[in-house]
Amino acid sequence: MGHSNKKIGFGDETQLSKKNSKFYTQEQLEELKFDALKMHQKNRFDKAVNSYKKLIKYGIKDPEVFLNLYQIYLQQLRFKDAYLIYKRIIRDTNFSYEELTIDFLRSLLKNEKLELTKQIIDESFNENKSNERVISFYSKVLIERNNANLALNVLKKGLEKNPSSITILCNIGYILQSLREYNLAISYYKKALIVKPEDYLVLFNLATCFEEIFDFDSAIDYYKKSLQKNSNNPEAYRALGTIYFNFEKFDLAKIYLEKCILIDKKNSGALNTLMKLSADICEWSNVKKTFKLINNQNLISNNSPFPFLAVEDKPSNHLKRARNASNQRFQKKEKRINSFFNKKKRIGYFSSDFFNHATMHLMNKVFELHDKNTFDIYIYSYGKYQDEITERLKKNVYKFRDVSLLSDDEISRIAIEDNLDVAIDLKGFTRESRFLIFANRVAKIQISYLGYPGTSGADFIDYLIADRTLIPKDYEKFYSEKIIYMPDSYQCNDDTKIISDIKFNRKDFNLPEKSVIYTCFNAAFKITEVEFSLWMDLLKKVEDSHLWLLSSNGLMENNLIKEAKKRGINKNRLTFANKLPLDKHLARHKLGDIFLDTFNYNAHTTASDALWTGMPLITFAGKSFSSRVSASLLKALGLDELICSSKQEYFEKALELGKDPKKLSCLKQKIIENKSTYPLFNTRLFVENYEFELKQVINNHK
Repeated sequence: MGHSNKKIGFGDETQLSKKNSKFYTQEQLEELKFDALKMHQKNRFDKAVNSYKKLIKYGIKDPEVFLNLYQIYLQQLRFKDAYLIYKRIIRDTNFSYEELTIDFLRSLLKNEKLELTKQIIDESFNENKSNERVISFYSKVLIERNNANLALNVLKKGLEKNPSSITILCNIGYILQSLREYNLAISYYKKALIVKPEDYLVLFNLATCFEEIFDFDSAIDYYKKSLQKNSNNPEAYRALGTIYFNFEKFDLAKIYLEKCILIDKKNSGALNTLMKLSADICEWSNVKKTFKLINNQNLISNNSPFPFLAVEDKPSNHLKRARNASNQRFQKKEKRINSFFNKKKRIGYFSSDFFNHATMHLMNKVFELHDKNTFDIYIYSYGKYQDEITERLKKNVYKFRDVSLLSDDEISRIAIEDNLDVAIDLKGFTRESRFLIFANRVAKIQISYLGYPGTSGADFIDYLIADRTLIPKDYEKFYSEKIIYMPDSYQCNDDTKIISDIKFNRKDFNLPEKSVIYTCFNAAFKITEVEFSLWMDLLKKVEDSHLWLLSSNGLMENNLIKEAKKRGINKNRLTFANKLPLDKHLARHKLGDIFLDTFNYNAHTTASDALWTGMPLITFAGKSFSSRVSASLLKALGLDELICSSKQEYFEKALELGKDPKKLSCLKQKIIENKSTYPLFNTRLFVENYEFELKQVINNHK
């Protein structure tokens, strides 16, 4: 090749170092670069490296040369050499500092070169260039490595250099939010809004924080402001729909949920909530429609499988949904938990429901009767309510820990420090669950009990408390847990539960004086079209009979009246009871005659309430846990004749009792007698059996 007469002298772009006396023409350097690239393409890296190094030595500042050499060093894991070239690229080229640094950090972190990573991050704070993307990247990695506090420190240091960086402000807010430091997160998001008042994501994140601290008015306000800036954010619509749903503003909830689905047809959160909403108002056509949409789209949802329990009786599907939710929402953190050999075994109960709630209506007496010489009972209460039942509980346990303001990780840390032998979750996939605590593994033995009537599908829940009626041998395959089988019913009961002395009469509740009162005090979402149609047929067959239901909401009442009319039943034959304090609610049971159970999701606490007051309950035992609870209770009360194996048998039993006052009277008398002779309402016996099973499990894990 020909040579140019032009010489490249010191100080020019391709000049050799000061000590080098040899000069190269531009054309000679281009030839050398061509040879280097050819060797590089042929993967002859050693020769390529030598050529690239010569070019750099001779003063060339071509970004391609630097970057190629840098990439070869990374490929060969020569990180110190890569670092030196990285520094030259920053100094001698116009290549993007942030892009290069993030690329280098990604390689260093992948290969666990943490000292060099820290050095580069420290240097980044001394750069005059903006480093917000670099420290944001690094903070994200730290969060992924469960080092949120260090991530916060890095971001705050970055904020000192870039006080108006909306990226850094938002990232700090996001981390604080993930640590459940919602008020602090709000303060940073508000600083970000000063910089960029119309940022819809900042407005959205602010709304989610307010939602978490139960400031729903502010949450609604910011969700709506976010939508004003970006009307195509499906999650904002979903969130608004969920809030309105929780406040039973069903019309508004439905509008927002449907807007979400219009934008995002596969939004499983909105579809699940809309299905639950439709069930809560007994709008069965919409339940079927949303259920079909979810199934047809084969949505693998990380949302709660809870609403599906009332929609279908298929334990295989319940297990599949539970596994999906557990695997997607809760990463199992493998931890070795020692056996602590505590002299007294430490049992920890975790829930948000340690107040006047159905769970405590059942468990109150258990906490009183726990053997204090054998067990130390720890309560971890993360709910926002406390009342006189909470105060009673505090007197009957070893430690009551109010952890409502703490993050899941903080609660986990406290529980681990308490050296628990057994941790018992009383929530499962119900509202306000904190399942992540159990994913963190806070005890060697972790048990699911009472709150959720089904499998958790989680590897970190070791046992489920049940009984042989609830989970027959053939159905064990539908549960991810090992089963602790109680000898009688799995359900604990308080045999001191007070029934008010008030003598109600039927007129007090607009009930006909001489009618047979078929009763169902189950929540509306449990009632499906199948059992309601049977109930209407009963009203047709039993003259002067009446249906007494618990009012969940006005829309439910209107829809059921419409459904009754479709089936030729006058609305005057349905009465809806308003909610009352428990003792008065129990007292009014005496006005009813026969409790008609729901199918997919039975009466649970409601069933034991009915039986405690002496009202016969007819159930159809299905296949799922939630569909066999009433059968479990009836068996433990010696009332097997009220457990039906088909819907037809259920109908015939209800018809027979409705037409035969003598049989009905004998059955009521039998319940009164069996209450004191059968195990269902023998709390002391339950606690003895329960503690025996806990000891067995603990001994098996030594």
